[in-house]
Amino acid sequence: MSSYERKANRLTIFLLVVVVLLSIGGTVWLPGPIPIHFNGKGEANRWGSPATLLVLAFVCSCVVGLFWLIRRIPTEQMNFPGPRTPENVAQQRQNIDELLATNRVIITGLFLGVISQIMWASIYKQKQIIPWPSWLFIVLIFASTIVGLLNAFRLSAER
Repeated sequence: MSSYERKANRLTIFLLVVVVLLSIGGTVWLPGPIPIHFNGKGEANRWGSPATLLVLAFVCSCVVGLFWLIRRIPTEQMNFPGPRTPENVAQQRQNIDELLATNRVIITGLFLGVISQIMWASIYKQKQIIPWPSWLFIVLIFASTIVGLLNAFRLSAER
């Protein structure tokens, strides 16, 4: 495991703990109903129980957990471009592991942002949130995936 991946794992765990604690706190202390869905402009268009925050924390944990499980797939069962040489396999594996670690952090940050904005809107009785942070995280997920794919093709060209 690379130093980058270890740091990303620590950050992911920290963010997951914050997501769970915020969700529990919001469920206990927020009066219902709370905004639980927003349109593309950030306007609340669905309201529900504060327990919805626990659902978001659960979904976040499941998605991040799935990314950790994907890391357990043996390298022999992975498909990546180029010939399978010992050097290439090791480099491709590191690329995949670092991409997964990056996306775990970004996804956890996305859920943290969503939960924080829902709580903010609930506490301050707002009917609208700021939508650009969510869009930024979605763009970051796509950008990191594209960078990972480009690295995979670059590594396959190095022989």
